[in-house]
Amino acid sequence: MSNNILIIKHGALGDLIQITNALKSIRHKYPESKITLLTDIKFKFFSDRIIFIDEIIYENRPSFLRIDEWLTIILKITRRNFNIVFDLQNSDRTSVYYFFIRLFNSKVIWSGSRKGGKYKYHPNNFESVPIKDRIKNQLALMNIEIYDNPDISWMLNKNIINLPNNDFVILLPGSSLEHKHKRWPAEKFAELANHLKERNIDSIILGQSHSEGEELKKIKLLAPKIIDFSNQDLDCLATTASKAIGAIGNDTGPTFIAAAAGCPITWLLSSHTDPNITQLLGSKVNTLKKDNISDITTDEVKNNLALRD
Repeated sequence: MSNNILIIKHGALGDLIQITNALKSIRHKYPESKITLLTDIKFKFFSDRIIFIDEIIYENRPSFLRIDEWLTIILKITRRNFNIVFDLQNSDRTSVYYFFIRLFNSKVIWSGSRKGGKYKYHPNNFESVPIKDRIKNQLALMNIEIYDNPDISWMLNKNIINLPNNDFVILLPGSSLEHKHKRWPAEKFAELANHLKERNIDSIILGQSHSEGEELKKIKLLAPKIIDFSNQDLDCLATTASKAIGAIGNDTGPTFIAAAAGCPITWLLSSHTDPNITQLLGSKVNTLKKDNISDITTDEVKNNLALRD
């Protein structure tokens, strides 16, 4: 049977990467259906290329005062007459969407954790359930078995020249500009790169000059033998990660891509991230966390590197 399906997911780049397994699972369950994703326009550069969906509705998450922008989105999603909605965001915003979709289509099947949905997953301990398990248990209510790991296979076809012949790791020193407190110090990334070079392990640095320019410049200055892959696209990151023996990164979207590509991750976190709730999926992960990420020492990272066997 062909259905008209809407999937709602906002959040950060890492959040979108983490649900590619859910998108794949829904596509597997409904192979002949039209599947539309409602998501944040900020990550159009990634979501435009997801192979498991047919259409994307973009929004910029307007403030509650922007009635005009709310009406634009509400009209878009009500006019399409979706008969199944998977709410993978489960926020106050999606509760508003639920109200209007139900207002125009009382028979819509709604899967989510918000009040009123037919297939509602919301146990008493919902907030302490890891996000991956929330989605798994939510989809199970509609007999959808979710794939274990994110799927970014369409990104792993980049023809990359100048890769080292010997073992190498990738360094992901950035984060979004509004989350600079999630960045491990550039000096420590450089110290780690110099240490690895002494072990005949090369380091490739990835990032974007517009957001991480200061860190990239400092690391390259302090670790002159580092290999510079800055300002490359996400396909380059994913493909390089698939060939690296490990990656060292902060809580940032590129780290989620590296994990989804199967690269072992040494994950460096501050108190702002709970790894029991936001879990890194796709590969083995060694997590180092301190209230202030700067307090993680280089020796601690050296002694806890996640590397391929």
